[in-house]
Amino acid sequence: MNCMRKLRLNFLILASLIIGLIIFSPIFNFQNQTVSAEDNIIEINFFYSRTCPHCAHEKVFLEKLEDEYPEIKLNELGVFEKENVEFLLELYDVYNVPKEKQGFVPITFINGRYFSGFYNEETTGQEIENYIQGLITGITPEKDPEEKEKISLPIFGEVDFSSKHPFLLAALLGGLDGFNACAMVALGFLLAVLVGTGLRKRVFLIGGTFILVSGIVYFFFISAWLNLFLYLTNIRLITIIIGVVVILFSISVLRDYFRNIVCKICEVGTGKESLLNKFQKKFFEKMEYFSTGQVSLPLALLGISIVAAGVNMVELFCSLGMPVAFTKILTSYNLSPLSYYFYILIYVIFYMIDDFLIFVVAVFTLRITQASHKYLRTIKLISGLILLLLGLIMIFRPELLNF
Repeated sequence: MNCMRKLRLNFLILASLIIGLIIFSPIFNFQNQTVSAEDNIIEINFFYSRTCPHCAHEKVFLEKLEDEYPEIKLNELGVFEKENVEFLLELYDVYNVPKEKQGFVPITFINGRYFSGFYNEETTGQEIENYIQGLITGITPEKDPEEKEKISLPIFGEVDFSSKHPFLLAALLGGLDGFNACAMVALGFLLAVLVGTGLRKRVFLIGGTFILVSGIVYFFFISAWLNLFLYLTNIRLITIIIGVVVILFSISVLRDYFRNIVCKICEVGTGKESLLNKFQKKFFEKMEYFSTGQVSLPLALLGISIVAAGVNMVELFCSLGMPVAFTKILTSYNLSPLSYYFYILIYVIFYMIDDFLIFVVAVFTLRITQASHKYLRTIKLISGLILLLLGLIMIFRPELLNF
C-alpha cells in the first residue's frame, strides 16, 4: 500500500509539473519570440538637410535598401526639426561621435555604428550595405581606420591622409595658388606706376582697391565652381573628368617649370601674342591711365575696379587647376552652405597673402618688392606635383576624398 501511495504521489507531482509547464510555456515562448523579433530589426536613423545634395543621394540609396531588406526600419530625420536635433545630440553621446564630426550631415546611425557623410553608392553606400548584411548574418566587419587613410601612388609612394581638415586644405592650396607670377605681374605693374607718383595716399587707395576687387572676383569664380559641383548628379563621372583636367593642368605647369617659364602669358616673344596677351596689354594701359593722376580719385577707383575684374578674368587661365581641384575636394566634406563659403574665403585670403604683403611694403616704403624668379619657379614645381597627386586620387582612389 505504501508503495502504491508513493507511486500515486510521485505521479501527481509529475503530472502537476507537466501541467504547469503546459500552462506557462506560451508565456515564455511569447517573450522569447518578442525579443528575437526585436533583435532582427535593423534600425537606421538617417539625419539629413534639405539643402544638402549628398543627403539627397543617400536618401535615395537608403530607401532602396529598405525595399530590398525587410529587416530594415528607416527613420528619416531632418535636422531642421528641434526634436530631431535633440535626438541627434543624444546619439552623438551614445555612439561617441568625435567633436570634429558633429554638426555635419548626412550622418547615419545603424545598430552600434555611425557613418558620417555619403560619397556615392559604390563607396559609402557599399560600406553601409556590407555592414547591414553583416548584422543579418551575424558577421559585422569593422572598418580598418588605416585602410582609407593611406595610399601608395606612383612617384609619390605612400601618402597619409590621417590629418585632413578643410581649413588646412584651403590654406595650403590657396597659398600655393597665390604664389604664381601671373597673379603678381599686374599688381607689380600697378604699384610701380603708383610708387612713381610718390603719393602714399594714392598707393594705398588705388592699390588697396585693386587687391580687394581681385579677391572678390576670385571668390565668386570659386563659388561658381562650388555650386556647379554641388548640383551635378553623376558624382563619379564628374570626379573623373575633373581629375583628368587637373592632371592635364599639372602637366602644363610642370612643363613650364622645366622650360624655365614662370608666367606663360607674360613671357611671349615678338609677333607671338595670343588673344589673352593682347587683353592683358590693354588692361595694363588702362591701369597706367587711372594710376598716374590724370583723372580724379573717385573716377580712378571706379576705373581700377573694372580693370582689376578684367585682369583677374585673364589670369584665371594661369591658375585654373588649383581652384578647381580645391572646390571639387571641398564638396566631399558634407558641410553646411555657409561653411563652404567660409572655406572659400579662407582660400582667397591665403591666395591674396603674397599680394597683400607686397602692397603693405609699397605703402610704407614707396618701394616695390617681388619674389625672385627662382622662388616662383620652385613654387611652380610644388604646385604641379600637388595637382598631379590630386588628379591621380580623383581618378583612381576617389573614396579618399570622402571626408
